[in-house]
Amino acid sequence: MRARAANVAKNHHAAPQGTAPAFELRAGAAADMAQLCVLATHVFVQTYCEGGLRPDQAREALSQYAVQEFERRLARGHEFTLACRGEHLLAFAETARVDDVPVAAVAGALELVRLYVGPGAQRQGLGRALLAHAEAHAQALGSRGLWLGAWVHNTRALAFYAAMGLVDVGRMDYVFEGRVYENRVLFKRV
Repeated sequence: MRARAANVAKNHHAAPQGTAPAFELRAGAAADMAQLCVLATHVFVQTYCEGGLRPDQAREALSQYAVQEFERRLARGHEFTLACRGEHLLAFAETARVDDVPVAAVAGALELVRLYVGPGAQRQGLGRALLAHAEAHAQALGSRGLWLGAWVHNTRALAFYAAMGLVDVGRMDYVFEGRVYENRVLFKRV
């Protein structure tokens, strides 16, 4: 893990002249979990609660994006890659090795659990950099590819992943409090 963190820390991305300052990719650690919690909650609300925040959505966000939940996933082996500008967290990716996959087409691939870019940091190359890093990480682990689930109504994310070469290989559902949300399973061979 230390070698990976050192490699990530050296991954600087220069900004073109006249644009926002550069950002750095680095490995996430326990000390970063509060920032991840707040950024994830913010992106969740911006993405999934356009019509307003329902009580079940609030409970889901408080459950899934609690500091303790991020700490638990970190302890279970999930890896977090952060895109930062100085001490400011702009975006992050979470990856995990899982055995229970939603469709056979992604067996043996690394899961991209989340790729969240803060609304004020979008269109600056952070998503592309985090996705490229996740793909390289999957390849370094000997995984056959990278997969993720994306909500069927998140058209911006679906278009982004398609442009990055991920293909739709099936359906998986995200369920909480009796509501079913269709997700598309996207895959890219590395």
